[in-house]
Amino acid sequence: MDTLIQNLRTLLGHSAVLSDPDELLVYECDGLPQHQYRPRAVVFPSSTEETSEVMRLLAREAVPFTPRGAGTGLSGGALALEQGVVIEFARMRKILKIDEANRLAVVQPGVVNLHVSRAVAHLGLHYVPDPSSQPTCTIGGNISENAGGIHCLKYGTTTDHVLGVRVVLAGGEIVELGNSGKELRGYDLLGTFVGSEGTFGVTTEATLRLVPIPPAVRTLLAEFPDVNDASHAVSAIIAAGVMPAALEMMDHEIIRAVEASVFAAGLPLDAGAALLIELDGVEAGIDEEAEQVKSTCLQYGARSCRLAYDENERKKLWAARKGAFGAIGRIAPDSMIQDAVVPRSRLPEVLNSVYRIATKYQLRIANVFHAGDGNLHPLICFDSRSTAEVQRVKEAGRELMETCVSAGGSITGEHGVGFDKRELLPLIFSDDDMNAMLRVRAAFDPTGLCNPGKIIPLLRGCGEARIASNVLPNPEPTSPATANLLGPRASRPQLRSRTAPTELHQATAQQRLAEIVGEEHVSEQSALPVIVSPDSIAEVREVMKLASSEGWKVTPAGAMTWLGRDVASSNLILSTQRLTRIIEHEPADLIAITEAGATLKNFNDTLKQRGQWLPLDPVGSESATIGGVIANGLGGAQQFGYGPPRRHVIGMKIVLADGSLIKAGGKVVKNVAGYDLCKLFTGSRGSLGLIVEANFKLRPVPLATTTVLVEGGAEYLLTMAREVIGAPLFPVAVELLSPARASEIGLSDGEHHLLLVRFAGLSTAVSDQARRAAQIFASGNNELGIESNDEPIWNALARASLPPDQLAVRISVIPVNLAKLLEAMPETGLSAWQAGVGDGRVQIVNHEGSNDNTRNDQVQKLRELVAKLNGNIVIENAPETLTQTSADGATGIMRRIKQQLDPAELLPPIPI
Repeated sequence: MDTLIQNLRTLLGHSAVLSDPDELLVYECDGLPQHQYRPRAVVFPSSTEETSEVMRLLAREAVPFTPRGAGTGLSGGALALEQGVVIEFARMRKILKIDEANRLAVVQPGVVNLHVSRAVAHLGLHYVPDPSSQPTCTIGGNISENAGGIHCLKYGTTTDHVLGVRVVLAGGEIVELGNSGKELRGYDLLGTFVGSEGTFGVTTEATLRLVPIPPAVRTLLAEFPDVNDASHAVSAIIAAGVMPAALEMMDHEIIRAVEASVFAAGLPLDAGAALLIELDGVEAGIDEEAEQVKSTCLQYGARSCRLAYDENERKKLWAARKGAFGAIGRIAPDSMIQDAVVPRSRLPEVLNSVYRIATKYQLRIANVFHAGDGNLHPLICFDSRSTAEVQRVKEAGRELMETCVSAGGSITGEHGVGFDKRELLPLIFSDDDMNAMLRVRAAFDPTGLCNPGKIIPLLRGCGEARIASNVLPNPEPTSPATANLLGPRASRPQLRSRTAPTELHQATAQQRLAEIVGEEHVSEQSALPVIVSPDSIAEVREVMKLASSEGWKVTPAGAMTWLGRDVASSNLILSTQRLTRIIEHEPADLIAITEAGATLKNFNDTLKQRGQWLPLDPVGSESATIGGVIANGLGGAQQFGYGPPRRHVIGMKIVLADGSLIKAGGKVVKNVAGYDLCKLFTGSRGSLGLIVEANFKLRPVPLATTTVLVEGGAEYLLTMAREVIGAPLFPVAVELLSPARASEIGLSDGEHHLLLVRFAGLSTAVSDQARRAAQIFASGNNELGIESNDEPIWNALARASLPPDQLAVRISVIPVNLAKLLEAMPETGLSAWQAGVGDGRVQIVNHEGSNDNTRNDQVQKLRELVAKLNGNIVIENAPETLTQTSADGATGIMRRIKQQLDPAELLPPIPI
């Protein structure tokens, strides 16, 4: 008997461990049967604690493991390579908590996706991510793969709906990532973890965001003579400013297969392609939007476009779409499901190439896919009994991926890389990019036991084992450097020794910088720290290489408004103020790329000329740079409706401390290739690298906006605001301002609290929602106003200046605790604040003069108050003594990431 099996059974019981060959057959593969590896054993823990004990045992024995949910994955991600152990979560399937007031659910990883929505449907809520395997796939698997689905076009993928996870790391340590959706401190480990395919650790509990079921839904079926016309219609619908909840395409082959199966829904057998388009929202205006979509489809060649006759037909149409993969068995005995993403505007040419490749390799390819976000799912039909045919399938599959990448796309949008596409990752990422990913992976899993052999191929001279061995178990931060450019630096690690600073050395250093960027772009010799402003990414790299070789402390900067605590210990401020070029804007794809030094205002002014915008409105956005907004993770009042910065960043380029340039993400709105390092760098405050370029997912500029303004007491306004949110109405912002804050930006006389509720979208829908909101507020005797020309209101809120030498704080609590926080706010002596009622976010900007002792006292009171409410506090700007916070279970991971990407600690400290 295998000793390991005996020890596992001692831990879990005999029935919770499978080891017989016949029992293990089921676990040889996932939903992609082309790859098969038999595990050494399969274990079924029933709790976080049991999972931890299992992983401690496996770590002691140096046995690799692979987490597994329902086994519906399509990338070979759940294969146990190297005779590893499968940790199966089928027995952890409880919904632990449903919190209606805060719209969240806490579940175990084995809970089936669809069961979450069923459990909360009676509350008028649902869980949005809905992959085709929704009736069987599990939440744990969805988190591992960052699963998408039909409705992610409008609402986002799994990463946008997971608020927190409990994770067991390879050595058995239990950590909490995220914090029920509250403001994150430090690095966004939660966003980085989602989509890591089980290579960072295993999820044993998840907190999920629930959203209201839309009161109105319209589903349209558009029939086209060919795929090319349908593809052009997809781009035209999005470019016209419509944001469907779902936009799916089925080609002729798929239609025939579906109509011959149990999923038959009356789709036209003679159509070359069909689009399924779903719109949702409030009843007012939705038929107007449906008519707009119909008109666009007819304009681009649809021979008909009609609404589903009734709810029954609507359900049948979507059942047909979701059953398409199963129906493909009508065409051939075997199929290989591909998963790639291309920009929407490139769909026509890429689909032409797909059919050309099918002809070249004498194969049948059927297409059913998420057309709205360019996420293709070509199904290559074949007979696995033919060796020659199998080889042609492999060659065709690779050519398909190369075609999509050359069009600016990605090798996977939702299925993951896993084992199947591991060798294709170099198509979109360089060795430096993948090296950075491996270093982050090693920070989560220094042992290398978590699902080894997945996602990233073995790099030349850069193996996983070598990188993992370089991680310190729990590195301590080094001492700060002095302010002099050539002064002593941190003691670990020593790059080379240098002499004491002299005026000559100072001048020599500045001369070397001037040779890179030009003398006029280096500050005067007498100024310390030295400020240098490169004009290109190449110049940024050369400056960082010089700083790295000399051991200079560097502070990245944009508009120079958030230097705060870090600048005092810096030798060099590296400013992006000359990196202001807008590189690309493609309205049909809803994406734009810009250099990091462009201001948010100028960026949006340019985008709005073509009817789109980046929906971020942080305080101080008049002067804030794109890089600064991302690096500080700065959202604003309208993130309630549009989401925080992390939701809009789809790609970036970063210069690391050693001067190497890496890319994260890409140019498409849906992409799960590799690790989501965009999330890691968003909010990292320049402590891991300098963001030099960013790619964004945009939104159409709303056709109409209206704001309801109400003055009154805080308690009354909070109560009424929650009633508006629960109506349900769908405001993009619900912001409560203290009297001092409202007066500060000229919106009131400073006597009363002010509530701003903004609606955006179609004119009919906006007017109706504003009217209904006003009716709710009219029940009290308060000043009430409705402003349709409301742009100046929100511009004033975002333009408010940020005090460079005063206190700036962000706080977040769960929404139901917001009233308690605001009630106690007077005790802190801070009177100027604004609060997001819907998401529990509070921004405090203190413009009043006060000394360090006073601010110390204010911050201490805030910390005590926030701790009682189980919230988070982020000190944006304050004396250095006020910025230190206590560590939590995730801090060790953050320190290991910092040590991996900035081992000499040349960049600012971790923002915790």
